[in-house]
Amino acid sequence: MEHRVDLLKLSDLSFRYRSDEGYILDEISLSINRGECHCINGPTGSGKSTLLNVLIGTLSRPFEGELVVSEGVTLGLVMQDPNAQFIRQSIGAEVAFALENLAVPSELMLEKVQGALRRVGLFVSLDRSIQSLSLGQKYRLMIAAQLVFHPDILLLDEPWAQLDDSGVCELISVLKGLKDEGVAIVLVEHNPSVFGNVVDTFWQLDQGKLTQGCFMPEPIHFAYSQKALVGESYIQIDPLVFRFANHDPLFTCSERLQLYSGEIVALVGDNGTGKSSLLKSLAGMQPHIPPLPIQVLARQPKLGIYGGELGLLFQRPNRQLFEISVLEELRFSLKRFGLPLDNADRVLDEMGLQHLSEHSPHLLSYGQQHLVALASVSVYQPKVLLLDDPFAGLDHLYTCRVWQQLVALSQQGTAILLTSHRMLPHTPVTRYWRLNNGELLGEGQAADTVNVG
Repeated sequence: MEHRVDLLKLSDLSFRYRSDEGYILDEISLSINRGECHCINGPTGSGKSTLLNVLIGTLSRPFEGELVVSEGVTLGLVMQDPNAQFIRQSIGAEVAFALENLAVPSELMLEKVQGALRRVGLFVSLDRSIQSLSLGQKYRLMIAAQLVFHPDILLLDEPWAQLDDSGVCELISVLKGLKDEGVAIVLVEHNPSVFGNVVDTFWQLDQGKLTQGCFMPEPIHFAYSQKALVGESYIQIDPLVFRFANHDPLFTCSERLQLYSGEIVALVGDNGTGKSSLLKSLAGMQPHIPPLPIQVLARQPKLGIYGGELGLLFQRPNRQLFEISVLEELRFSLKRFGLPLDNADRVLDEMGLQHLSEHSPHLLSYGQQHLVALASVSVYQPKVLLLDDPFAGLDHLYTCRVWQQLVALSQQGTAILLTSHRMLPHTPVTRYWRLNNGELLGEGQAADTVNVG
């Protein structure tokens, strides 16, 4: 009988960031063999990304227990925020970087780079700037940058949240092919059922413990009846052609779109269709575009003119966090706009974040940073709230808490526009706007009564 040799093995591994805190990973054991796909689920902030960083060896702090990687085994990691990994300016150079380190002859690189990009469904010029890509496209690019050197183990952190539905289908096909080639895969994922056809073993990480079993979340429901439109238009988009300077049109709009106070409108579209660019344009902070026929709060959008009337959540939450603690992050805006500081504690309680109030926002998980950034722009109750992919990195419980916060704001008159890669059934969305095939379209009313779950 052939003796099994694991590619990687954890034995009673424990890890914590500070000696005065509890273990975020507590006596974890895990074996990974060729062709296996493991999926790890767990609450937001439970340590899933930390575990991936332990596996790949990027954490400088010591851990207890044992981590054994077989000789010659290579690992590739795609983080939740791929921007943190890029080291080159262009797409081709980024994918070729690993080949350069492996001393692959230059005449062989082009075919390997193009093949890796095709494999993840990214058909773009190799000279194109990485910064011109959407976050979902950047996630595909970083997958290609890992696949090009044929890792023995591929680690993926929250792919479903960053990819549109076609990207998820392409990724599943890629993962099946990798398994057939003997590559081991470790997924960290809040929506494990999406990858059910490719996963061999499901794991749950909670309170430091890793346990085996299929994760089936209990749905959390609350009823919400849509209120009638109050008639005050906060955003108006007239027919337009949206393009960056010296580029072809990104999308066009041939009808007038309006967002009213008290509404929650979802802007849905695939990776790279222009959702983030439109949100930044509405906030008056999208560079390299000509003036557009857009009115926000009866004014042409311009950076700095709205004060506390408008809030914007970036797709990368760490770009808008700068205070020393979560509580001070929320208080910053309240001080700026002369509002009661008690509002910070109230919002932290409502969103279940009070236990993080004294933590540095810069040391939190990606999902926790998203929550704190959202809390910091909702705490001053703006008239218009623009949210770029607000549910990325959130578990089921925190997703519901965010919805409850958004519903409360809408009932106080806030107009909310949020982006998503996919439709959001059973949520309090009032209407949809769609970015599809280069067109921005308005769509009909959502259901009157919904459940979140």
